[in-house]
Amino acid sequence: MINLPAFGLYDLAVFVLVFAIVYGLLTRSKFFSSSDIPALISVAVGLIALLSSFFVSFLVTFLPYVLATMFFIFIIILLLSTALVPQSSIIDYLKKSSLMPALVIFVMFVFGLIAFGTVSSHYPHTFNSTNSTVSGKAVAVSTSSFPGDLNSAYILSILTNPSFLTTILTLMAMTIAVFAITRQGPGKK
Repeated sequence: MINLPAFGLYDLAVFVLVFAIVYGLLTRSKFFSSSDIPALISVAVGLIALLSSFFVSFLVTFLPYVLATMFFIFIIILLLSTALVPQSSIIDYLKKSSLMPALVIFVMFVFGLIAFGTVSSHYPHTFNSTNSTVSGKAVAVSTSSFPGDLNSAYILSILTNPSFLTTILTLMAMTIAVFAITRQGPGKK
């Protein structure tokens, strides 16, 4: 992979993304009567987000997963549209389905864990450090190095563990069973 200098494009992308999300949430909630206040708060939050190099690295690592997921969903919808499935039925299914948003959220959560593990391995922090004296000099001794130990290989080993997958499949089956039992039919109220 070729590493090209981005010259602040990552920072600009993170700022615009954080600004847009915060501004959208503030204007949608209609908490402020003036239209200037949400914009000012959004600019402040966007600039504060740039101060954290961990947050910028996390978003830069996480966004390709988001884009790949959106591209995959787009390709599936495009293939269904070309397979003579009416586009209105696809849109109606996506609007009424509670499975698709839950599946997308789960996939994004897994990708978020992978991105967090990847980025945190580059930022070794020490917690529970104690000071000890060695020949009259104070030396910091670390007892744990979380989150530096959390990397994407470790997360993938957990997610591909058969007992974890069995638990997830069991929970999914129980959720489907509860949904099937409690859903209302066309004649029920």
